[in-house]
Amino acid sequence: MISEFLAPFISDWPDSARIAAIALVISLLVLLRYGLLTSIGFGLGQLVGKFAPHRRLQALPFTAEQVRREIFHSMTSVLVFTGVVGVIIILTSAGWTRIYSEPGAYGWVWFWLQIPIALIIQDFYFYWMHRFIHAPGIYDRVHRTHHLSTNPSAFAAFAFHPLEAVLEIAVFVVIVMLIPMTLSALILVGLFSLIYNVYGHLGYEIMPRFIAKSPLGSVLNKSAYHNQHHRTYRYNYGLYTVIWDRLFGTLHPHADRLYDEKTQEQIRSGA
Repeated sequence: MISEFLAPFISDWPDSARIAAIALVISLLVLLRYGLLTSIGFGLGQLVGKFAPHRRLQALPFTAEQVRREIFHSMTSVLVFTGVVGVIIILTSAGWTRIYSEPGAYGWVWFWLQIPIALIIQDFYFYWMHRFIHAPGIYDRVHRTHHLSTNPSAFAAFAFHPLEAVLEIAVFVVIVMLIPMTLSALILVGLFSLIYNVYGHLGYEIMPRFIAKSPLGSVLNKSAYHNQHHRTYRYNYGLYTVIWDRLFGTLHPHADRLYDEKTQEQIRSGA
């Protein structure tokens, strides 16, 4: 882990200095990951807007003020995420998590299943957490910060109130205490979560129709769905999938129509 990597360099430092160094490195890594992936996502959106403008989900433009606000709130989330990663490190050092290092320790079948199972757990948790923070009395105090962007850009992927940031990442503590996971698998789950979050806030629909209209695509969440959530403040609460939205009746009745409108324009125009 990060603390083990840094150990040879900071072993002689006082405890407070070692903790500060580890926290700084974690913060920089989380910040770098956010900055790199959101910048790529924002740039991709601009390219899509230039070459396939019909895929833009709203006519409302991104503004400089909006982007600055999204980045500012994302920076506070980075600090929260750093703290929770620190908690996971402490829990692991104390032997309270199920993070393991030997790939075959739980068998090779589990080695390949651990990531999709962790993603399913996170998806289920997120759906109910998301519905909870939309409840009256909680929304205004917690989730409204994220919904300040009615047409979010990629930079909104981490734009949360600090309390929401805690709720967003708390599932990782649950996961590492619930199921055996390698550190590399945990990192990949976190990376995939950010990538899908960037996609969901892209402002453009880039999922190809051959995927969206496949059996797998029918359960996948789409950028069009989440953008619709930001406009309506209701419906489409899922993260990776719409399984729970379909099951509990919270999928927008015109969710698929919006996706079709934004991906079939070239066909209708004869392009």
